[in-house]
Amino acid sequence: MEDTRPSPGEEEQLAADTAGARVDFLVIQDYKENRRKCTVHPLAGTEGLEILRLGMPRPGEELVEIPSGILLEVAAPELVPADAELLGDGGGRLILLDATWVRLAPLGRRLCFESAPELHRRSLPGDFRTAYPRHSKLFEDPGGGLASVEAMFASTVILGA
Repeated sequence: MEDTRPSPGEEEQLAADTAGARVDFLVIQDYKENRRKCTVHPLAGTEGLEILRLGMPRPGEELVEIPSGILLEVAAPELVPADAELLGDGGGRLILLDATWVRLAPLGRRLCFESAPELHRRSLPGDFRTAYPRHSKLFEDPGGGLASVEAMFASTVILGA
């Protein structure tokens, strides 16, 4: 996918133009996500937040189409204030996949990314640290990563919302 990011001077102007804009979120949640530990669940019903909790996968199930917007993912270019322009004027939402690290790939296989005409992939800066440390008894704990609510907050700060 082509990187259509503005130059540094354009970036500052775009950030000033979009300051204070609301960011709408789509959180796509894995069926195995524990609601008791879920950081997004308490926000259900909040304006500008849609939580799509997928059920258990079934054979022959159609893929879930992803809308236009910004998809947060680890290996993408870093999210910058100018990216707020990608969400403006009905351009889409900020999309988060809510799953454990182990369940992220299976969740991704249930989604159709090709249907989104304007899907931009971005990551959060690596220097954010979670307040929700993970302790897996079965797998190695990842060094980075945030709880979904932390990623939502960090995104709104970066985008100036």
